[in-house]
Parts: sequence; C-alpha cells; structure tokens
Amino acid sequence: MKFVLQALMLGLSAVCVSDVAASQAQHEQQQASHGSHAKELHIMNGWVRALPPTRKVTAAYLTLHNASDTTMTIDGFSSPIAATAELHDSVLQDGQMRMIKQQALVLAPDEHKTLQPAGLHVMLMGLEAMPKEGDQVEVCVKSGELKSCKAVPVLKMAPMDAMPHHQHH
Repeated sequence: MKFVLQALMLGLSAVCVSDVAASQAQHEQQQASHGSHAKELHIMNGWVRALPPTRKVTAAYLTLHNASDTTMTIDGFSSPIAATAELHDSVLQDGQMRMIKQQALVLAPDEHKTLQPAGLHVMLMGLEAMPKEGDQVEVCVKSGELKSCKAVPVLKMAPMDAMPHHQHH
C-alpha cells in the first residue's frame, strides 16, 4: 500500500510540474506574441476607386491603425498596379478643391486615421490599366522598416460605412 501511495504521489507531482511548465510556456508565447504586436501597423476598411479604363490615376482609401506603443510616422505607400503612390490631402483653396501632396502622416500609439474621399487619400499614379470593379488591389503602407500590405476591393462608390458623416444642427 505504501508503494502505491508513493507511486501516486510521484504521478501527481509529475502532473503538477507538467501543468506549471505548460502554463509558463503559454505565458511566454503570449508575451512573445504581444511583443511582435507592439510594432504593428494595421490596414482596415480599404478600397480603391474604379474609374474609366482610359484614366491612369485612381485613389485608395483606408483606415490605418498604429497598434504599437510608440508614435509611428507613415512615410511611404505603394501598390503593384501603380508606378507611384503618394499621400494627398484635399483642401479648399481660393474657392477650389485642390490636392496637396503630404510628405508623411504621424500616428500616435493606438491611433486610427481614416483616409477618405474629400480628405486624406492615397493617389495611385502611372497605372498600366485601371482595375475593374470587383477586382482586388494590394495596397502597402510603410513606416521606417515596417511595411504592411493588404488586398482591398475595387469599388465605383464608397461603401456606406466609409462615407464622411456630417452632423447637422
């Protein structure tokens, strides 16, 4: 009986050690995952405007999320369909809407920034061919060494949830 109790105690000890080791490994994996998440740039709700096939430029709209704990400077955009991609802002000057090239976009930690029609947007220029509605286009965003890419749909009109909302008084 004493031998059976000793064997049972040894078995329970082994299970406890195994559970502690598994718990510690899971904790370390979560820490590593969080560490890699600390420098992430997310692209959400993106789309590219479908225009007539003779046009050589179009615009991409998206929401950027700085999922890091440090300020991030977005300093580059690209897409395989465009020779160049630039950040532009639509501004009213002298009674006319104009697009002004922006050098960079600064995002605070955990900040979301929406690029939308009549505001900040990405100009895709030097297109070989205009993408058609229903196509998917890859859009990439760069901050220093960090690069994030996402395939987004090509649409003729902004999705309802991407339209700017105005408050009426």
